[in-house]
Amino acid sequence: MSLYRKYRPQKFTDLIGEDHIKGTLLMAIQTGRVGHAYLFAGPRGIGKTTVARLLAKAVNCQKRDELNSAKNGEPCGECQSCLEITAGKNLDIIEIDAASNRGIDEIRDLREKVRFAPSFGKYKFYIIDEIHMLTTPAFNALLKTLEEPPAHAIFALATTEPEKIPATILSRVQRFDFRRISKDDIVKNLKLIAKSEKLKAEESALEAIAVAGEGSHRDAISIFEQVASHSSDITLTQVQNILGLSKNREILEIVGDIAGHDAKSAIDRVGKLVEDGVDPAQLVKEIIETFRKILLIKISGGDSEFEVTEEETLALTKLSEKFFAAELNQILTIFIAAGQLSKETSVRTLPLEMGIIEASENQKGEKLEALNPKQIKPKEEKFAPTISNVGTPTRSVGEIQKKPEPEKEIEKKEIATEIPPKSSEPKDVDEKIWKDVIEKVKPHNHTLNALLRDTTICGIDGEKCLINVRFKFHLDKISEPVNRKIIEDALSHIVGKKMQIVCQIAEKSAKPKSNSENQDLEKAAEEIFETE
Repeated sequence: MSLYRKYRPQKFTDLIGEDHIKGTLLMAIQTGRVGHAYLFAGPRGIGKTTVARLLAKAVNCQKRDELNSAKNGEPCGECQSCLEITAGKNLDIIEIDAASNRGIDEIRDLREKVRFAPSFGKYKFYIIDEIHMLTTPAFNALLKTLEEPPAHAIFALATTEPEKIPATILSRVQRFDFRRISKDDIVKNLKLIAKSEKLKAEESALEAIAVAGEGSHRDAISIFEQVASHSSDITLTQVQNILGLSKNREILEIVGDIAGHDAKSAIDRVGKLVEDGVDPAQLVKEIIETFRKILLIKISGGDSEFEVTEEETLALTKLSEKFFAAELNQILTIFIAAGQLSKETSVRTLPLEMGIIEASENQKGEKLEALNPKQIKPKEEKFAPTISNVGTPTRSVGEIQKKPEPEKEIEKKEIATEIPPKSSEPKDVDEKIWKDVIEKVKPHNHTLNALLRDTTICGIDGEKCLINVRFKFHLDKISEPVNRKIIEDALSHIVGKKMQIVCQIAEKSAKPKSNSENQDLEKAAEEIFETE
């Protein structure tokens, strides 16, 4: 028998945490005011079905009246009913998995059988797990039974997603919301299990297991059992090696490299982790989670509490001193984009490497201003390229003005002026052309397509098309010969003549966009940053 089943609580007093639920249910049992239907909602592995079984045991306990007279609503655990429920052999306790019995036929069968009186105990007790998985017709069939149940029937519905349950069902049950179990409570219980199993365990090892459990008592005990199967002397090193927690230090070192503008070192660490079998997409998620913790520590002044070890808390606090809050926001935006792009490229590490380079480069500049991709509104720039810009890596307007080419001074005077204001109709035409270009690029290069969605067209002048980008990294990628050719071929095909693109970095003091432009940018951002 697995440890989490062996050490499942047999009385309400054995439950870890959930004091608000224990007190309410025990009072209801003592006063004889047990409801006909309950909803237990909360994350996995925190005791929802366990509480349902304890309630079933308590209401069917043969010594219930005797115990209640002593002001104790606990089941005795000794009578025939309690022993059968503990062994899972009581015919009056029916457990249904709604994930595999989710149709209307199963619920109709339940409605037919619920009318029959219990075979032995006082109540027929139905425990329906993952209730949110029922179909709409099944919910409708269950509704009538919950509305007018037989006097001998009690329902306990358990779910991890209460928001999916119809309001008509919620209005007919008593709802209890379970909370994640704290790290300290899990460590306390793991110590009791270790003592009972005659195992030795370091305090730091149990703490690491509790953190890995992420608030789930069942998950923590399963991890403890996995580690204990290797050795009866449980150490922190064993836990880290078995669970792969040693890479947490590597993640913190990657973040430290980004803070120190050392993109090469960070990418080298990523390469070693990938060689060891770590999924690049998982690395992106862990980097995002690490930066999230650093951000929360930064804005709270170090008062934030996380389910992490003391060693990791200290490291996160030190890293928070190396960033501004706005920088952390921008870096999170970069890696969220990298996570999305990782699904669209065959080179799995490329988006992560791109994100590391961009985050490291941003760290060299001033305090960042962009907080959200939907808030970014680049302004239209003055179009001041020279003929020498076309077909070569693009320079910013400032660089062009600092280093004019004397032999082409006459040509520069002809085009180095601001693009004349256009009527709304030509401007709309330019924007439509650019949207068509972005869509045409997509079949050739998904990553380039995503980068172009964050660009702005400033205008088309003859055979030249000027576009704005927000970051130097984007400018460099778009200016690469292969990428430039893809874009120019798409543009030339759409407008019907040979075209060249001129790319430049937009200044941060952006001119507000029109409503239609903002809607387009928001749509692109939502598509790029959409999470599961």
